[in-house]
Amino acid sequence: FASSSSASGCARHSFVCQEGVWLAMGNGTARGGEYHDLQWSHQAPHEVRLAATEILKVAGMSGYHTSVLVDDREYFFDCLGIMVAPPLWSHITGQVTQPSEARTQITDMGTSACGGKALVQALHPYFQKGSYDIFYKNCNTFSDAALYFLTKSRLPGHHNRIERLVTATNPVSTNLINRMFRNAPHNDEPSLDFYVPNPVSDGFSVDEIIAGLEEDSDSENSESSDEDMDGPACSIIKRSCPCRQNRVRSLPLQDGPW
Repeated sequence: FASSSSASGCARHSFVCQEGVWLAMGNGTARGGEYHDLQWSHQAPHEVRLAATEILKVAGMSGYHTSVLVDDREYFFDCLGIMVAPPLWSHITGQVTQPSEARTQITDMGTSACGGKALVQALHPYFQKGSYDIFYKNCNTFSDAALYFLTKSRLPGHHNRIERLVTATNPVSTNLINRMFRNAPHNDEPSLDFYVPNPVSDGFSVDEIIAGLEEDSDSENSESSDEDMDGPACSIIKRSCPCRQNRVRSLPLQDGPW
């Protein structure tokens, strides 16, 4: 789900764009942008953790905002694309004033030969700015793909149970949601639906991305490593992405606070 109260998935905080990825800035938690000049972490193995915050309950089911922590960075997906921030930044900003108040669960997912640079390069073509959809392509789908890329594990099912129920029963479910949460009309303006599908995310499937990651991983076992990446296991750059050659290799990601 969205990392703030906004159904669009845009958290209400400030960002700067550096090296093709949006970075959390200008907030007390971000400490005025001290992460701006940090460089890639090349040390392996990298510690991988899953952060999950319950943000709502519907019919006895919980909805979560999730993100992935790699070493001392947080990676999550928003309406601006893949976001990089200090740990737990997306779980705290706009929701609580003190970190101790956040009901965020941290789960150790193990270690990875891949770090933040490889993660961003691999998933950037699939999780771009403007492609967020609250049910079909949200923070949880990104966490699912990121965890698989890093550790070959999947997002625990209870974290995205509501989205899976909604998408499996669409359009009945989305019509019901809009009837329940439709904004009241103002003056002569028509009422607005709570959920409007994002056409950019039409046809998106996290399972297809993960299948592509598996194919790339298998093929890379017989190929040499790329010196620009985090480690031998991270020399792949999304062979399954049809625009891989032109889009991913053009990203200036040699340096950055990943």
